[in-house]
Amino acid sequence: MNDSLTLTTAQRDRAVGVLLASAAGDALGAGYEFTTPAPDLVPRMVGGGLGGFTPGEWTDDTAQAMAIARVAATGADLRSEDSLTAIAQGFADWFAGGPADVGVQTSAVLREAGRTPTGASMTQAARHVHERTGRSAGNGALMRQAPVSIAYLHDPVALIE
Repeated sequence: MNDSLTLTTAQRDRAVGVLLASAAGDALGAGYEFTTPAPDLVPRMVGGGLGGFTPGEWTDDTAQAMAIARVAATGADLRSEDSLTAIAQGFADWFAGGPADVGVQTSAVLREAGRTPTGASMTQAARHVHERTGRSAGNGALMRQAPVSIAYLHDPVALIE
């Protein structure tokens, strides 16, 4: 359990702000994903994009960050097998719902991991996809890191692990 994380009111406000801003930024960009907007474009929550998103709907990256955030909110150590399995199951549950858009690499890993993955089987699926394709350096890992960073705010070594 990550009992060492006690946030002040200001820190809690900032942590909430990080998660909200990440989700809002993702939703704002969803309609423009993989396009080259005009330099004078004033972005709006237009929806559309690759997944036919509704205005204000976030992408696969935020959906997965939310699965991590739900586990982190319990105070569990995200490095434990139980936590990793809960996160993997959160990813699988989201994927089973037929999301509007899923990245190529992410969908390959989730298909291979199956409907009831463990943390270990999800890791193995990711390893297999990388070995087959040589491509596993997407930006999704960065977009999913906010809840991990918040969970280990006072423990940089655990954050890196």
